[in-house]
Amino acid sequence: MLKFIVEKFKRYHLKDVAVKDERVLAFQNLEAAKECVLFWVADDISWTEVDKIRKSLAKYMEVHLLSFIRQSKSVFERSGDALYADESSITYGGKIRDAKLREVLEKTEGVFIDISMQPDVLGDYIVRYAKSPCKVGISREGVEHDIMFANVRNTDVFVDRLFKLFTKINTY
Repeated sequence: MLKFIVEKFKRYHLKDVAVKDERVLAFQNLEAAKECVLFWVADDISWTEVDKIRKSLAKYMEVHLLSFIRQSKSVFERSGDALYADESSITYGGKIRDAKLREVLEKTEGVFIDISMQPDVLGDYIVRYAKSPCKVGISREGVEHDIMFANVRNTDVFVDRLFKLFTKINTY
């Protein structure tokens, strides 16, 4: 019971924690982007959708997979090459405990692609914490991406819009 109360307080506290934004904003096209971090909340997006997006992006760049697990005991299909984070990866003060997770989030090159559909306080905190020069995602309350796509109901529409944008964008 006490653990549940502490987790609720942590979520409430992290919702308003400001993250130092020490990144240089830069948009890249498909030829210039060498790597990306593909992020999703494991309970919301199926592995088949993630794998399809990963294969599409892998033609152009190196893809790192990062997923947030809402319920650590939930059952879902996992991949060995993905990094999974849960509530224990983030402290009450907003520090990232897991060294591998911190390393992925503090990369200052590439693109951070958030395919999460539903808001989640800790998942959204991970997105805010990421230091990538370009964050792309689906428009939802509580998260501000550098590039947001509105009216997206599924990942196929998101990927289609993403590739159209990446092929038109000039690096600057």
